[in-house]
Amino acid sequence: MRKIICLMVFSFLLVGCGSSKPVPDWTDASFNQLDNYKKSYLSGKERIAEAYFNKAVDEIKSSGDLEILARAYLTKYAVHVAVLDAFDDREYMRIDAVEPILQNKNFYSFLKGAFDNVDEKLLPQQYAGFLRAFQSGKKDDVAHEISKMDNPLSKLIALGLLVQKNKNDETDLKLAIDIASHNGWKKALLAYLFKLQSFYKTNNKPDKAAHVEERIQLIKN
Repeated sequence: MRKIICLMVFSFLLVGCGSSKPVPDWTDASFNQLDNYKKSYLSGKERIAEAYFNKAVDEIKSSGDLEILARAYLTKYAVHVAVLDAFDDREYMRIDAVEPILQNKNFYSFLKGAFDNVDEKLLPQQYAGFLRAFQSGKKDDVAHEISKMDNPLSKLIALGLLVQKNKNDETDLKLAIDIASHNGWKKALLAYLFKLQSFYKTNNKPDKAAHVEERIQLIKN
């Protein structure tokens, strides 16, 4: 079966799956460039990642499809959330002003941590249970929903949102570190190691903080 063309993080947008109609070249090209963007950014190759993203945007612009263009930017923002980076949302807001799409707005609110403005039914399926558990306030349920996610990047996005909302604990940070380490995502790995080091300092655990610092220096150098 032909590869699913996904222009949002893991099944936010599906096009051409199993269709007898040929998939336009720009969809294949933009998918590949976005996939390369994600891998490069997570690994810490920001300049290369930006080049891939710009190529993806150029491919999408050739179609004039603003809905998909907005979702490409939301993909970029989701990757930033995963590595605890802030994101500049001006390009998405420009697109939204011209062609507002409810599902896009919903996911944007999710990435901004504005959970009160998020409709669970409009979220990508992998995040619905996470949102529901977060809003219930039950930490064990949140951890269970993250564990159910099949995709490591989806897990990292959820964990990034926990950090963004200041609802993370040591276990969350260690899980994020394990995910980043397993996938070779150096930028993500360092981001969560720094966060864990800060956690230990704040909680008066200098020995553990020092151990994390040694690990950071070995990886950086």
